[in-house]
Amino acid sequence: MRIAPRGALLYERRLDSFSALFEEAKSLDEDAGLRMSGRYAGRSCYIFVTRFGRAYTVMVYERPSGKGKTVGRRLAVMEHLEANELQPLLRKLVPGRVVAYSY
Repeated sequence: MRIAPRGALLYERRLDSFSALFEEAKSLDEDAGLRMSGRYAGRSCYIFVTRFGRAYTVMVYERPSGKGKTVGRRLAVMEHLEANELQPLLRKLVPGRVVAYSY
């Protein structure tokens, strides 16, 4: 477990597998979320997942080229997803090995 530095407003936990990602998604609080890198419409992107009640929202943002950690324009939003819809969507958006963060 990694502890955030003093004064930090955010705690993140690294998730290195789809099974860990989906387990974390099941237990997300309403003020928490998941983020990961992936591909959407042939572009590199950042993917954010939040949950409200039993429904998930997936937001996809452009990932500008280079090593900067800025977020570009929004490419897609998928709302009111059930847990059984979330898994195949994320497997499609994150090809290969997943590296995600829970915050």
